[in-house]
Amino acid sequence: MVCGVCGWDLRIFSGGYQDIRAFPFYFGHEGIGIIEKVGPGVTRVAVGDRVALRQSAVIGAEGTGHMAEYALQAEAEVVPLPADGKPDEHWLIEPVACCVNAVDLARIRAGARVALVGSGFMGSILLQLLALSPVSRIGVFELRPESLKCACSLQGEAPVDVYDLRADPDLAALHGSFDVAIETAGVEPAFLLANRLVRKGGTFVVFSRQQRPFSFDFSNWHSRGITVLNTSPAAAPDFTRCFYQSVPLMQAGRIDMAPLVTHVAPPEQAQKLYEDGLSKNNGYLKGVIRWS
Repeated sequence: MVCGVCGWDLRIFSGGYQDIRAFPFYFGHEGIGIIEKVGPGVTRVAVGDRVALRQSAVIGAEGTGHMAEYALQAEAEVVPLPADGKPDEHWLIEPVACCVNAVDLARIRAGARVALVGSGFMGSILLQLLALSPVSRIGVFELRPESLKCACSLQGEAPVDVYDLRADPDLAALHGSFDVAIETAGVEPAFLLANRLVRKGGTFVVFSRQQRPFSFDFSNWHSRGITVLNTSPAAAPDFTRCFYQSVPLMQAGRIDMAPLVTHVAPPEQAQKLYEDGLSKNNGYLKGVIRWS
């Protein structure tokens, strides 16, 4: 049984949501577990099945967070997973579903040139998905050495160019040269770079959640004819469907979580893992809490 540590979880750990909801806050929404007990009328899953847990409709209430040995879920909130021997931490399906949703909503056309600004954990999943699609070229833009190395190792069928932003943070020669720009880093410089990379009449995909407000001239999008898409899971017509789309991709190895999960720890060592996640120390890309 495991639960992935999301950026939301790291922010909750750091006290970032105390103005919204006081502790105790039952968090965690990337759970994988084994069904221990079912209630009356449950027919789709059975005791002993391995399942992915959807985020409960009642967020933060006792029994709904996945950062626990047990979680209480409705039948519609669990997605059956194959018993393939793969470690639970390599079946973190919720982040993959987020990326599947983004690719679906973006409707990236065949032959498109795609810029991926940020190739951390979520960016690396998106890169694997984009490499499966009939795009003509993918440009990956990243600062962290660990993420750059990972991006180089994940190159698939589509040609991938990896750009180290430490060497040139502006890359003026590439401005306006991509049909689609996807921003995954969640910081203002990445947002602004993605905006500069997309061509006139192209598509800007806002994938990440910006943690802090900043000023932006929206007339820029109007004058350039940019289509702007919010690909938050909240924008999905049916986010649970994205889970079911993700299962065969992961089962076939088309989306590989193994190189992305860098930190796995029991609950007793969670604080150190969370600290590494906040500081991005020790090669951190993705952390997972595992219950024995």
